[in-house]
Amino acid sequence: MLAEGIGSSAEAAILVDGKLDEPEWAQARRYDDFKVTEPFRLSAPDAGTSTQARMISTPDGIAVAFTVEQSAATPRVKPRLERDQGNAADIVNFMIDFDGDGRTAYSFTVGLSGSIQDEVISNENQVNLDWDTDWTSAVTESEAGWQVELLIPWSVAPMRGTDTPTRTVAVYFGRALGSNGEWQAFPAVTPARGRFVSGFERIEIPQYRKALFHYWPYLTARHDLIEGRAYYKGGVDAFWKPSPNFQLSATVNPDFGQVESDDLVINFDAVETFFGDKRPFFTENQSIFDLRTPDSGRLIHTRRIGGDADDGSGASDIDAAIKLNGSLGALGYGLLAASEDGEGGRDFYAARLQYPIRPGLNIGWLGTHTERPTLDRSAQVQAFDLSWKPNEALIINAQVLASFIDLRGVEVDDSGGWMRVNWTPSNSWSYELEATHFGSQLNFDDLGFQRRAGLNEVELTGVYIHRVEDPSARLRSSQWSTELQARSNDHGDRLPTYLLLGNNYRFRSGNRVNLYASLISAGWEDLISRDNGLWRSSGRYRAEAEFVSRRYGDWTFGASFTLPPLGLSATPARELALSANWYPSDAFNASFAFGPDRTRDWLVWEGGRNFGRYSRRGDSASLNLSWFPGLKHELRLKSEWLAIRADNGERYQLQPSGQMLATGQARPDFDINNFGLQLRYRYLLGPQSDIFLAYSRGGFRRQDRDEAGAADLFDDALGLRDSDQLLAKIRYRF
Repeated sequence: MLAEGIGSSAEAAILVDGKLDEPEWAQARRYDDFKVTEPFRLSAPDAGTSTQARMISTPDGIAVAFTVEQSAATPRVKPRLERDQGNAADIVNFMIDFDGDGRTAYSFTVGLSGSIQDEVISNENQVNLDWDTDWTSAVTESEAGWQVELLIPWSVAPMRGTDTPTRTVAVYFGRALGSNGEWQAFPAVTPARGRFVSGFERIEIPQYRKALFHYWPYLTARHDLIEGRAYYKGGVDAFWKPSPNFQLSATVNPDFGQVESDDLVINFDAVETFFGDKRPFFTENQSIFDLRTPDSGRLIHTRRIGGDADDGSGASDIDAAIKLNGSLGALGYGLLAASEDGEGGRDFYAARLQYPIRPGLNIGWLGTHTERPTLDRSAQVQAFDLSWKPNEALIINAQVLASFIDLRGVEVDDSGGWMRVNWTPSNSWSYELEATHFGSQLNFDDLGFQRRAGLNEVELTGVYIHRVEDPSARLRSSQWSTELQARSNDHGDRLPTYLLLGNNYRFRSGNRVNLYASLISAGWEDLISRDNGLWRSSGRYRAEAEFVSRRYGDWTFGASFTLPPLGLSATPARELALSANWYPSDAFNASFAFGPDRTRDWLVWEGGRNFGRYSRRGDSASLNLSWFPGLKHELRLKSEWLAIRADNGERYQLQPSGQMLATGQARPDFDINNFGLQLRYRYLLGPQSDIFLAYSRGGFRRQDRDEAGAADLFDDALGLRDSDQLLAKIRYRF
């Protein structure tokens, strides 16, 4: 139930210390009608686990407090975690949609240990963890439970309509129990369903105007242990917010983020692997540019900026970049420009507009332009999007886009569009209908991330949630889902049709079991040969069983077994993944993972119409250690190993008829080895200010040889040394 206080604003500052002893908290709005949403039961929390949230608007920002009851019957789980590390823990969560229109929400999470997580949620339930902003929190603990205070500055996000004394926002409060994974929330909505952000509680609060200016100089020193040389780099980021409806960010010679290491991937697919961005300039106030397509594409993928240069000289240096966010009345806008250095450098430009026609109906436009002089190529993308929520049960999203490419004087233009309808008629049932058309020449990869062009697809999904009413039952809820995907390319070739079935079980203990199966019809595969012909694949299937455990003492466990189709026959491969997390103390945690895979039928593209068919043995392992010796100190070891051994190879050739025919030519055995290690120390100087010391080493090798075992490959991996460096970085906010 929501209980109004005598007001919802405070002129005096609130000291964020987790104690809730300021008299202003007596004026705050209070929320205590939390329901269990994971498992999706919508029942009141068990005795001894109640939660109350409070919220108040202050000149410094939005102040939020949680009073959490946690009796001795519910174990407290409070490991220290790195920022945005989502391991099992007791946490509270506050989300706010500053414009109250259901388009974008900002999420702030605090753990019982004081660890934090922040993220941006767009398109109802799409999460971006790359965002790290400046906010304050504190936790205090007692025998009865714990308390949390948060202060969210007015500067964390651009807002429309800032020239009025009040504004309408939408808010959400959540709490998770680390011992069993239960999630409680007000209002009782969940990102697992189609409607989430637009289901937040809308309220009117006082708003305040506050000017802000910060700049962050940084200096990086890198010693290459292979070359025996030292490299130095410096730059500066700046942020200026003279009023709530205008924000300017600028950077000169920004750091590419060497202190953040990507996960290792060995990718033989025709679609590139997506990696997020951790550079502060490209994550702060970026949500207005986060426009996506149904197949996980992004019209702006900031990793393109500062990526590999067009002349093959390696990663590009960025000379400068600038970003504007703001509003003119109800119209929200964003501008982004970046320029790279060097012969292979590029120039990137983007502009974005958003406008609410009326409550529940929003339209937008995005335009991008990329200049690539080395390739004599220029590329433009134009996109119009719509979000309409006619009632509480129905959400309609749509997008129309077009690309205009000029390559050496030859123009190639094409278009596409998609529409998604989410219907949630009850708490048990939800449906989604999605239709997509991408022209065969549509291309937004110059500044975006595109999985494929030339696609006509219709998807229909139905989800049923069964809530077990018996409070003593071991099973709390189960979810059944069915999805049908019918696809063809833009030339009319019918691609394989997918029928996806899912069944998820949530147990009272906190354990989870997930079962998935995909039935795949025969059809044409048009990406596998990289535009060198179509392959007529046979019918096949894919299956997966996954177990995710609750906390058992100091441990959590996970296991999955997958049967994916990787070759010519319907016989799938076998993949096993085992993982464990160990928490011997609140200040130290470790994670381990191991994953072997085996198949006698692995198909690999080897150029043109040529393919190799092999027996494959794969192994992967990772070890991550995190130690927090003090509140401002973090020490992390991250290590990964991936290896593949291929033998019994035979050459196959794709025929014009679409058949794969064996040529009788043997292919040599080969193995691939990939290893990466990073030891990183971080000292928190202050808000958005850090010192990093990091040692990184790793390498990649492919070689033809016979009879290489897993032990041999692991030995070889430890000797890989394509990169071996020491790095020191300081970044300080003034």
